[in-house]
Amino acid sequence: MLLEPLLRFFGLNSQTQTQLDSNGLQTFNPKSEELIIGEHTFLYGNTLDTSQTTICQVNWKSKLSPRFQKYASLGIITKILLAPVAFLILCGFLMAKPFVQFRLYRMVDSRMGHLGTNTELVRLATFDRNRTPSKKEILVYCSENWNSSNNFLRTLFFRDSYYIRGSLAWLCLRFASRISIFRSFATVPNRDLLIDRMGLFSMNFPKLKFTSQENFLGNQFVSEHCNDFTKYVCLSVRDSSYVTAIYGHELSKHDHRDSKIDSYFDASTTLANFGFTVFRMGAIVNQKFKYSSPQLIDYATNGMRSEFLDVFLGANCTFTVTTDTGIDSVPKIFGRPLLYVNILPVFAKWIVTLDSVIYPKVITDASKSTVYNLKDLIDQEIVTRQKSEAYKDAGVEIRDLSSEELVEAVTEMAQRVEGTFVETPEQKEMQAKLKHILSTHPKLQPSPNYYPIRAQFASCFLSRYPNFLDGLD
Repeated sequence: MLLEPLLRFFGLNSQTQTQLDSNGLQTFNPKSEELIIGEHTFLYGNTLDTSQTTICQVNWKSKLSPRFQKYASLGIITKILLAPVAFLILCGFLMAKPFVQFRLYRMVDSRMGHLGTNTELVRLATFDRNRTPSKKEILVYCSENWNSSNNFLRTLFFRDSYYIRGSLAWLCLRFASRISIFRSFATVPNRDLLIDRMGLFSMNFPKLKFTSQENFLGNQFVSEHCNDFTKYVCLSVRDSSYVTAIYGHELSKHDHRDSKIDSYFDASTTLANFGFTVFRMGAIVNQKFKYSSPQLIDYATNGMRSEFLDVFLGANCTFTVTTDTGIDSVPKIFGRPLLYVNILPVFAKWIVTLDSVIYPKVITDASKSTVYNLKDLIDQEIVTRQKSEAYKDAGVEIRDLSSEELVEAVTEMAQRVEGTFVETPEQKEMQAKLKHILSTHPKLQPSPNYYPIRAQFASCFLSRYPNFLDGLD
């Protein structure tokens, strides 16, 4: 049967079973496949009047034979019908190739950090290549999913260039990777796209843009909740709840990155005393933030949260305090200052290559009597490790920062942002030595400065742990 080889080409297993209810009904929102070219939208399949809020129950699958019901449930019939359209799109790109080079990029939109950081680095790299007099490149975003970790952020990217969605995007990516004449359009690989080796975030390329109405609504919200709408901080503290909600089970391999929100109360109060309003960010969190001031807003749990405000607040904040979570991709791509606290690994390539300030977690021996310095971490081969199991195997203990240390960190960051921070000569000397070690050590760099060090470790961290660089030149 012709359908079987087509299924194998599409990489789908025709034996996959699909559950329908006893009446053969499936509840769904009819969606449309769409291709956006400039201001024109071409729709394929069913369309839905968005003014309707009721969910449609359609019995069309029950009219198919049982054999075809499973194909319809997998979206295979839709893909087969759209295959000629995808082929024609790529043929159009091929015809335009003497004049422009189209590049397909598969958006990783299930996690906000990858949606923001990966996509922005691909976008900025395209700007960078287009500065040369060679053939212009046009980036085409391919989003295979109808929903993403943040649909508003994805919309900002869609406004910036051409995009293809749904099964049509899936087909275009598949054809570009499988058919030789289309391989020059193949998706930009996502490997290591979290790492800004080229310093693209620091270059003066155009940022994503809000509409005038969006700016009005965002500024109105900020003005209503901040004493000074130019002074507010986003606080993002990682726990396991978001990943558990996505995958349906806990992922213990990243437990070492979690923190308890209560330990940030004193630091948040300190920022409030400096005149900042603090927004505790997050889509799904384990517990509420205990606060006692109108300037400490538990935005993640108090009903204010929206995908639009997630992006607007992060894009316009004075700075962000983060434990390395997905939502900090927003201030990152909009060029807002970043303070990373309670992070591991100590040498996180995707962080040290950013213009940021770092105060990592503290690692001790099993008895908790000896704090490991950088040489110890390198010798134990855990300075770059990203899984909790690696730290357990090394027999070390991980300590979260104390309230006092967090207060020191946010105080220094506030002073840095306001231009009042003064580094001591000893701190400057340690910063220079640390940067040299991180830039040249063979166990951290494949070659000297392969991962350019743009971040600084908090000076208060270096002063509190003056032995951190002992044994290294």
